[in-house]
Amino acid sequence: MKSYSTGKWIWIFLGGLSLIIRYTVSAATIEEYYSRGVFLWIRRIIDIGFGWFPFPLIYLFFFLLVAWLVRSIMKTDWNNFFQWSRIGQYLLSVAAFLGGVAFFFFFLWGFNYGRIPFTKQLSLQLEPIPIDTLKERLNYKTEELLVLREQLAAQRVAALDASFQPMNMEQLIRESVIQRLKELNYPTAGKVRGRILKPKGIFLRFSSAGLYWPFVGEGNIDGGLHPLQQPFTMAHEIAHGYGITNEGICNFIAYLACQKSNNAFIKYGGAVSYWRYLAGAYQQHRNKEYWSFREQLPKGFLADMDAINNTLLLYPDIMPRFRNFAYDKYLKSQGISEGLQSYSQIVMLVEAWEKRGKNAPIQLAD
Repeated sequence: MKSYSTGKWIWIFLGGLSLIIRYTVSAATIEEYYSRGVFLWIRRIIDIGFGWFPFPLIYLFFFLLVAWLVRSIMKTDWNNFFQWSRIGQYLLSVAAFLGGVAFFFFFLWGFNYGRIPFTKQLSLQLEPIPIDTLKERLNYKTEELLVLREQLAAQRVAALDASFQPMNMEQLIRESVIQRLKELNYPTAGKVRGRILKPKGIFLRFSSAGLYWPFVGEGNIDGGLHPLQQPFTMAHEIAHGYGITNEGICNFIAYLACQKSNNAFIKYGGAVSYWRYLAGAYQQHRNKEYWSFREQLPKGFLADMDAINNTLLLYPDIMPRFRNFAYDKYLKSQGISEGLQSYSQIVMLVEAWEKRGKNAPIQLAD
């Protein structure tokens, strides 16, 4: 019993130590020794050891977790549960479990929240975009988008579907993400998996399209997403797997990765996802003008937009306010001051990137 309790205290200690390191160690130290050091080895070990699994490991993770919980419940002596001595042991067990969760979360991936901010490393200055400039960008990106669609499916009026997706989409997207990160002076190790999960709506019903699960080191996207949204979302989750924690930055990298792809569908899908953010930002300020602009767009492109919106409507949110509140607080607790608003930072990031100059030298910030 004594050694059993000692094991629990060890997990509590490790969990507490992880929190202390996360919130006291400098960003430069985390960047050098963890993000560009230990984490790269963790990434290699995960991908070599488990990347070959033919199914998403998140299924196995939760199966084992539920099995462990059921076993623990069955072993509990419920007749004497409310004895003070036993209550103390149960509380110690809960604390040990939470300590273990915290330790593995931070050690396997979470310390990356404390690394030097992406915008600082690339010297990107994020500024609000004037509405007239936003309209110019929307016009320009719309023209680019329509050219991509014409190249992909000339004269097609119906919405594009899964038949346009490449068979090796995950591999192509991962290669593009790796290439982009290396160009940005971000080291990559291993081959982060991008899995498509079922049942459909498993994330969409909670106002999310995907999830990077650090305990198994895989990115996951909702199988209910429209095929056109899948490339961008998968690139976003794979970027998480390479140590990028900020949601807006992952969106930005996903956009750059899809833009870099040689596959027409991936390139178009990424451009569509970015266009939706850009159009949403413009609509927020000039709703009437946006709808007038939208009505003039080609029928094929509008069919794609309608198909995406109709697909999302199939999975109404469950407790959206609670989810938004909880996730917003979580992001802010990890140093992302914008919280959920960080997702929409992609518009300012792309503007800053293009204004900075794509070929400007990139150096690691001090």
